[in-house]
Amino acid sequence: MASSKVTLLTFCVALTVSVLCADAAGAETVAQPLRHSHRKASKTWCVAKPSAEAAALQGNLEFACSESDCGAIQGTGGCTHPDSLLSRASVAMNSYYQARGRNTWNCFFNGTGLITITDPSLGNCKYA
Repeated sequence: MASSKVTLLTFCVALTVSVLCADAAGAETVAQPLRHSHRKASKTWCVAKPSAEAAALQGNLEFACSESDCGAIQGTGGCTHPDSLLSRASVAMNSYYQARGRNTWNCFFNGTGLITITDPSLGNCKYA
């Protein structure tokens, strides 16, 4: 009877060790790709919807410039051409969006903002 208890105990210990080793190997296999997935988040920009009303764009421009740096669209900031309300509002909205951490809600602007993964920079006008 004692030998059957020893055999059963040996079997249980061996089974426990094999399960623990299998779990450790599986955890290492699963964790391996995660260690190498430190890819930089994609850059995004906020621009004005081309269909937005002029009054909404003007309001966005004024709000964004009161809350963030709009030097790029003032004077010789580099984003004075093309000189359109849509262009100026887009630069201002993006400045606000970038300064606030690129959250989706920072580009809402009452439904007149669009988040893009394509850099909208044009010529001397470099979006942040």
